[in-house]
Amino acid sequence: MILLRWLSRTWRALAAAPPAPLPGPRALPAYARLGRYIAAGAALDAHVELLVRQLAAELSGCRWCIEHGLHRWRKAFLPAAELAALRHYAASPVFSARDRAALAFTEAVSRYSEATGGIPEGVLAELRRHFSEPEVAALTLAVAGEHFSNPATGALGADARVRGARRAVGSAMRNLW
Repeated sequence: MILLRWLSRTWRALAAAPPAPLPGPRALPAYARLGRYIAAGAALDAHVELLVRQLAAELSGCRWCIEHGLHRWRKAFLPAAELAALRHYAASPVFSARDRAALAFTEAVSRYSEATGGIPEGVLAELRRHFSEPEVAALTLAVAGEHFSNPATGALGADARVRGARRAVGSAMRNLW
């Protein structure tokens, strides 16, 4: 009976306790809302959006973004052959001309700071042949959103290693997305 009372008191105390605060600074929830806002505003084909986001994540080197993209890829039941050929999209027969245009644009935006003169005209012309202006804007937001995530997730510790072993992917941010 004493054990039952103790368990009952402990359970009530745990149930009445306020939820644990989110790890990280107060900016973390706002950052997650921003990511959802950018993703929700996109008027893109879901397949193209996943391709673009995954390539941008891989080019930015953000481990959390890459793992999150892989999760979304598996959840959508998309073919693994496309994912394996993503880095070699220009020569791969797996992708359509529309996909290649979006992926070339993604690479150009990802390497924008390295290029002189901005995005190559040929890349933009090919992109506009396959996508409308709202879709071009949505592609730009998707790529920029992935590159925005890289420094933020790294600074918040989502890409950190803990005692030589890899931390759970996106541990500080996983539940916010």
